[in-house]
Amino acid sequence: MKKALYAEDEYTNRKLLEIRLKNEGIRCDLASDGLTALEMFKAGDYGIVILDQYMPGMNGDRVAREIRKIDAEIPLVAITSDDGEATNLSNAGFNKVFIKPLQGEDYIEEIKDLLQNR
Repeated sequence: MKKALYAEDEYTNRKLLEIRLKNEGIRCDLASDGLTALEMFKAGDYGIVILDQYMPGMNGDRVAREIRKIDAEIPLVAITSDDGEATNLSNAGFNKVFIKPLQGEDYIEEIKDLLQNR
């Protein structure tokens, strides 16, 4: 089973995406802040990393820059409620930026596509 790492400080958002991914056969490890996500990434074996932008301790763009120093190829997906962050997030190394609220199926399909190509 493919494995994703998802960091999001809001519990409900974390659980909703975890359930959606699990229904697609993707196991999802969860982190509630950026520092924890970075430590989990270093210790784990993930096919994709999904990061909320605004989190306690370390925002998603900072986590992405640290991950890129370790692995230049792993797919990184940003999720943010601030569409003004899109350029900053792309510059941080994200392959895809989703703007909240996440609706429909397109974002799940794009996550699956990024994982398939890994």
